Amino acid sequence: MLFKRFKRVRTCITIVLVFALAWIPEDRLHARSAVMKEAADGQSVLRLTVKSSPDAAFEDHERIKDPDIVSAVYSPNWQASNEIPRFSDLYISREGFSVPSFRVDVSGRVWDETQSKMLALPEKAVAKLQQSAEALRARHYGQLLDWQDAEKLFSRKAYFVIKDMETGLSFRVQRRAGHDHADVQPVTKADTEIMKQIYNKGWTWDRKAIIAEKDGRQIAASMNGMPHGGDGIPENGFSGHFCVHFLNSSTHKSENPDLPHQLMVYKAAGKLRNYFADSSPFLLGQGLLEALHHEEPEMIRILTEGLPKEQSEALLSQQQDWRSIRRKDGRELPREEAWLSEVQLEAETLHASRGKRLVQFHSRFVRMSPISPWEMKELNIS
Repeated sequence: MLFKRFKRVRTCITIVLVFALAWIPEDRLHARSAVMKEAADGQSVLRLTVKSSPDAAFEDHERIKDPDIVSAVYSPNWQASNEIPRFSDLYISREGFSVPSFRVDVSGRVWDETQSKMLALPEKAVAKLQQSAEALRARHYGQLLDWQDAEKLFSRKAYFVIKDMETGLSFRVQRRAGHDHADVQPVTKADTEIMKQIYNKGWTWDRKAIIAEKDGRQIAASMNGMPHGGDGIPENGFSGHFCVHFLNSSTHKSENPDLPHQLMVYKAAGKLRNYFADSSPFLLGQGLLEALHHEEPEMIRILTEGLPKEQSEALLSQQQDWRSIRRKDGRELPREEAWLSEVQLEAETLHASRGKRLVQFHSRFVRMSPISPWEMKELNIS
């Protein structure tokens, strides 16, 4: 009697499971099966990557085995969205699948850029993802170190390694001089050749985000790529020295920190958003011009996240016709409101067909309260 009752119960459970499985979409069922199979085999199925820009060759990554994250990404409940995402430096990809990476925004949501759709991860999964991300960032980026302390670490005649944040290429240098920043030279011709690969368009004063490595420490820094001044290592194939800047260092011509160098220092530290959150509207406007000049699309994207889509697209369209852009004069227009600000900036551009011309950038910034970060909401170029 007991055996017959058990058989009836087992039959009922089987029927319920059959109907339940019939309602699960086939693609999600297969995805879930793949996740369970790989988990059973002890294989990792997701890769979390951190890099300073989408096109950067230099990246750090780790495998994600946590079932909360894996299950959510392999069986996604995508939602169409017209929202302009505020992307972080994180990317998620499925190992073993020939599909592009998904981007992670600052809230921990996963985005498929090509389809303009997003996936909201469970709160538990977001917390675990952010924990893994912090460990990755600590490994990938450099530490912010004020110039007064950096000067002691990178003392005169000291050797250290420079790593480019975009290419990941590294070369050795020696600090030869410099008071407000470090004047350095490549150690050998081989080091100079690596630096030439980083500056593949030729020597230039343009700044690049780098990590300066010495005594096991990674320090966020910025360099230019123009040989100038004294030459203390004549056999290295580099005629002169170049400049390396750190947090709050300055050029020989000014007591104030150099803006483009500081932008690259914060990029190398993975803290551009923090820097922009503490910046004035005038500094944000200047930062946009420097990002345009240095061809930093990710920096441009962060600075223009608050703009209507048509204005940001118009900016990128005009940028394609500029061979160069140089920041000139500017001012913040006076206003009485504590949450509104307007900035007028002027830049000299070299247009592909019209030659040199002055361009006016008129931008409007808004913040939610007198202590909130400023955000660009309108940009007119004339």
